[in-house]
Parts: sequence; structure tokens; C-alpha cells
Amino acid sequence: MTFLRVLRWELFKLYRRPSSYVGFVLCLVFCAVTLFGFGWTQYRGREIQGLKIDASEYLNGPFFANFVLNIAFFALLPLVVATVAGSQLAGEAKDGTLRALLVRPPSRTLLYLAKATASLIWLELVVVFLLLLALLIGHVAYGGGDLVVFIWEYKSMGFWRVDAGDWPAVFALAALGAGASLALVAAVALLLSALTDNPVVAHVGTLGGFFISTVLQRLPDQVMGEAFKDLLPTTHMNFWHEVYRWADPSGPGVDRARLVEDVAWCGSLTVICFVAGLWVFRRRDVTS
Repeated sequence: MTFLRVLRWELFKLYRRPSSYVGFVLCLVFCAVTLFGFGWTQYRGREIQGLKIDASEYLNGPFFANFVLNIAFFALLPLVVATVAGSQLAGEAKDGTLRALLVRPPSRTLLYLAKATASLIWLELVVVFLLLLALLIGHVAYGGGDLVVFIWEYKSMGFWRVDAGDWPAVFALAALGAGASLALVAAVALLLSALTDNPVVAHVGTLGGFFISTVLQRLPDQVMGEAFKDLLPTTHMNFWHEVYRWADPSGPGVDRARLVEDVAWCGSLTVICFVAGLWVFRRRDVTS
């Protein structure tokens, strides 16, 4: 019961903090810019270069939402996660409220766990908000129908369709999977937030590490070998894409070995970062 009260208080603080809503605003802007880009592409030509498919065959609300989620996963959501989680401890230390908060119970462990849980809940809310907003905008602009899936890492499989009655479950699982994957970013941001009194350091450090890993991961194998890429966090963070293989009844099905390896890799690193952050926070001398 004490944990639930502290968690409720941490969620209330996120609710009252204006900076917590920057992520939702960015989601709105991202959807609007993507919609403009889709309209511009449709105006310039209705066929994807190199793929003999008419845009009218795939461009609808579900396709738009799926495109937004997959691009935002690497381009937008890490920024939102790093901002929220990175401010949990360092932000309060900078404002001078963290020391006052630790004068009386609850314990540091309970407070840290509550802040971590609140960050993950807020992260999932942003992911769901982005997906629902993209679905709404996509349906208004392009209508509904079947979901045509094209994921870059599965480009050799081409396109495949998910029936209109099945893609809501696919999107629900994809949203949960994306949130679980981004928990790694939240764990790193919270660890850095426990190490510093300046939230900017936590934000920049987390995003810098994420984008360096992303760039190295996407370099050709001739530059960065496959064995080295397997050591990068972002190589394993897209495990939730297996949801799309599960949705293709005519395909090879889910790659269970890859799924288990990636989930274990991301999960282990996430737990290590959360535990390291807790260890640092419990021993840190809070002077501000």
C-alpha cells in the first residue's frame, strides 16, 4: 500500500509537470508532418520507387499508423523517454526538492522503484497516444481497411496483409512490445539521473548513447562486422517486430530463437541499469 501511494504521488507529479506533456505535443507534430509528407508523396506520384505497387492499394489509416509507430520508435520516442526518466531524480535535485523528500520515509528504494514504475507507465501512455492519434488521423485522411505490412528488416519477405479484424490485436501487441523495448532507454536515463544533479546531462548522455548505437548498427557489415553489431543495444531492441511475422499466416512464422535472444538481451540490460541506478541512488549523498 505504501508503494502504491508513492507511485500515485509520482504519477501525479508527472501529471502536474508541464514538461511531461512535451512528448504528447511532439507526437501530434510528428503525425502532422508525416501526414503532410504522405500527401506530398501522393501528389508527386502514386508508385513507390522500385516497388511496383500502387499507393491506393496500401495507403490507409492502419498503414499510416504503423508507419508512424515504426519511424517514431527510433526518431521520436527515445527523446520522450530520456526526457521523462532523466528528470526523475536529477530534475528534483536541481529544483532542491529531492533532499526534502528524503528527510522522512518512504525509503530511497521505495522512492526509486516508484519513480521507475511511473516513468514506464508514462512511457506506455505516450506510445498508446501516438498510435491512437495516428490511427485517427490516418482514418480521417485515408479511410480504413486491411493493414498492409512492410517492415524494412523483413524486406525480403515483401508486403503482406493483415485483415481489418486482426490488426487491432497486432497494434496492441506492438504498442506493448515497443514500450517494453524502450524501457531500456528509461533505465539508462534513470541511472544517469541518479549520478548527476543536472537533468540535461542525463538527457544528452542517454540520447547520445542511443543514437551512437543506432548509427553504428546501421553501417554496412563491411564497416562494422555483424559480431560487433550484436553487442549493440539497438540491434536487439526491435524484437517487437516479430508481432508482424506472427500476423502473417502464410509466412514462416515467428523466429522464436531470435525473439528469445533479443528479449533476454534487452531485459537483462534493462534490469542491470535499473539495479545500478538503485545502487547509486541508495549510496548517493544528496546535498541539493
